Amino acid sequence: MISVAYYITGHGYGHAVRSSQVIRSLKGVCPELEFHIRTTAPQWLFQALPSPFSYSSHPIDVGILQRDSLQMNIEETLRACQALHERIPLLIEEDIAFIRREEIRLILGDIPPLCFEIAARASLPSVAITNFTWDWIYQAYLPGFPAFLPLIREMEAFYRKATLGLALPFSCNLEVFSNLISIPLIARFSALDKREARKRFGLPLTAQIVLVSFGGFGLERLPWTRMNDTKDFFFVTTGGVPKKEKSFLVLPEAQPHYEDLVRAADVVVSKPGYGIVADVIAHQVPILYTSRGHFPEYPFLVEALNCWATSQFIPQEELLRGELGPYLERLLEEEQNWPNVPLNGAQVVAQKILELL
Repeated sequence: MISVAYYITGHGYGHAVRSSQVIRSLKGVCPELEFHIRTTAPQWLFQALPSPFSYSSHPIDVGILQRDSLQMNIEETLRACQALHERIPLLIEEDIAFIRREEIRLILGDIPPLCFEIAARASLPSVAITNFTWDWIYQAYLPGFPAFLPLIREMEAFYRKATLGLALPFSCNLEVFSNLISIPLIARFSALDKREARKRFGLPLTAQIVLVSFGGFGLERLPWTRMNDTKDFFFVTTGGVPKKEKSFLVLPEAQPHYEDLVRAADVVVSKPGYGIVADVIAHQVPILYTSRGHFPEYPFLVEALNCWATSQFIPQEELLRGELGPYLERLLEEEQNWPNVPLNGAQVVAQKILELL
């Protein structure tokens, strides 16, 4: 077997989802690969991966700490980053011991900065697969939190040690990587048709299904009682505890099969994150999106939706009042925009990585 360490940021689910697609593609072309996944993303996100692989809940970056999918806490994020950076010498020591013990030959990262420093210390090649870097994200908060600056400088130094950067479409500034190659979108696909997907989850076969998607952070503030009275639409979401009303359904157990939920839907309501943007483009499901606060990746993902999807914007205040009906109606009446775009990014990544191995 050839051992590969895959470091994945635990911020949201999108990084873990696309990394899983890369692992599947790599196993398809090189079955002798064995993956060691190191992340704070939940283990169930990887449960369908082909064996052998190991999972370790391993905090090696912070991302952005959030109260829910639309509320970020930058002050707490800064404190958590400072605490983590104080532990960097110990983290490097622990991970180099792990690399030697498991005879790792390659490090992949999406995109904890420290994993590229670890690779350099261990004299191993490393590949960054991403559409942004955390140093670039944190730069947006320097005016209010200048204490980010030394952390950003250290992260930049780590990222510069990556052997190769693979840039997804609509990437943010990735100049920190000296060797950068553009790749297509990484997407997952449902094997079901719409009717089969609805039957799988017990959804009405003829209703207008609205998938309410707010990722790993959730959005408990949504007025479900008000939305339950919205005519002509049936709402479904994941998370929380199972619940069924006349016009909405909560399916906690459906999260590992999220691509099938997207296939079942007529429209998605969400905030722009890489995972859901890739899902709606791959399955050609219109999306009603709202703003997500001061997060610098946001305009890049909105540009992706404008170019490659059928989408409309809903203000946060309207969403949180449950005033979705008129927006959903306009979105579904809009002329469909689904250009033919390549979605084989995982396969392209696999080929690039095999060249390094």
